[in-house]
Amino acid sequence: MSSVLGNSRRLAAGFGIATLLAGCVADPPKPETATVAAAVKTPAAKTITNFTSALRCMDDLLLAYGKKDIVITTAGIPDSTGKVQAGTKEMLHTAASKMSIKSKALVFIDYDTTSNDLLAVFQDIQAAGAFNHKLPNYYIRGAITQLDENAIDAQAGGGIALPFLDASVSKDQVSSVVAIDMNMGETTTRMIMPGVNASNSLVVTRAGSSKDAGGKIGKIGFSFNMSLNKSEGLSGGVRALVELGMIELVGKLTGTPYWKCLQIDKTNPVMLEQAREWYDGMAPQDRIKLVQRKLNGMGMYSGAINGAVSNELAGAVGKYQAENGLIADGRINFDLYYALLDADQPIASDPTPKVAPVAAAPGGSRGPMSLKLDSDRGARPAYRLKEFLQARVQLTNDGILYCYYKDVSGTIARIYPNRFSPDPFVKANKAMTLPPENSPFKIKFDQQGKEQIACYASERDLVLPMNLKGADLTPLKVGSMDEIANAFRKSNPSVAEAKLDITIQ
Repeated sequence: MSSVLGNSRRLAAGFGIATLLAGCVADPPKPETATVAAAVKTPAAKTITNFTSALRCMDDLLLAYGKKDIVITTAGIPDSTGKVQAGTKEMLHTAASKMSIKSKALVFIDYDTTSNDLLAVFQDIQAAGAFNHKLPNYYIRGAITQLDENAIDAQAGGGIALPFLDASVSKDQVSSVVAIDMNMGETTTRMIMPGVNASNSLVVTRAGSSKDAGGKIGKIGFSFNMSLNKSEGLSGGVRALVELGMIELVGKLTGTPYWKCLQIDKTNPVMLEQAREWYDGMAPQDRIKLVQRKLNGMGMYSGAINGAVSNELAGAVGKYQAENGLIADGRINFDLYYALLDADQPIASDPTPKVAPVAAAPGGSRGPMSLKLDSDRGARPAYRLKEFLQARVQLTNDGILYCYYKDVSGTIARIYPNRFSPDPFVKANKAMTLPPENSPFKIKFDQQGKEQIACYASERDLVLPMNLKGADLTPLKVGSMDEIANAFRKSNPSVAEAKLDITIQ
């Protein structure tokens, strides 16, 4: 059978947290990953107690950009660990409300349900008659994962190295680590929107610690710190993660410069890349119209806001470029777009407003979803004892992916998504390794026999069968891989699937 890094003879222990952390390496942090550290005595570069002011800033930003009546819903963010007791749905509602006081940007459709499944959510909303008034444009989905405190404490002295954590702490400092991954999906298609996501992590330290614990949002290098003692549990920290995640989600969904509300400098390469993606995804007419609206709001252009180039517009563009250190050629390009996007001046209203916010359409091939599952040794790999698994999976379309592993003894566990890679969204035509490269664990073969990987993918949000809702990297209460396949087919008729049979010699 297999073990993670060969440190255990049982799958349950092989996929255990302590063993996982034993193999952690200081991988580069995931882009857009924030860490909130608590009870830190040494001042960080930027210290805030929560994101209330940032939510107010987002309200002003959405008002300035004319974003309104975006109808959303959610079943909350489920906690597969059962250890984070927090009402995430109410937290999402509150964050949305704070971002909509003046702008009226977000309208939340609420419901009362005991299920977190998307289909049950919509059935509840329809039964309540909400569809007769406002149909949700989007829904928020996500997951909470937690690293047990015993696993963190087991790291004797020195440092803890996780893909999302850069910390130097002593053995008795870190209490726990929680990660929240959030995505936005379209309700009419159930498709997860590429690029509209947030992956944030919370580090809780025990009161009275004296060492430094630092976190960062990708390559930005900011630490968002807050006061949180252990008697509060994790709810205060989870709220901070939810608020930060909502700021990112709504900013990306609407194409507004949310980084300003987090006081991140516009020269930051991560933010530049985000804006470049928005610019490249816009139609030329939409780019022109945005420039017209911004220059009109500044009092530099009084012509029509119609998405068409004119001599008057070129003159206004050239004047703005000359006054702001840009090449004054009167042309609309990315440098102009980014400067206007970051400018504090108001923006004129769009004479042809759309209810749906700015967002990229799902990419990839538009044919039926399929996936390829192979390894560094082909489609029928054979490995020797003590070697490591190197499998690859690739989707033809952007979609949601779940993968399961069966060892020699027949024990089955979910290996993707997992606590280190909690986002199930995968881009089209991009090969991903299993385990993913940013996961600090490997699967090592330590017993001869047959093992198997099975993966399931869909362009639409997958409904996870009830018998598969156990924690990741932990044995599931299922009898066979066929049981998993049948459960996915029943809940998701259009699901694509692939299997990889592995021989250990």
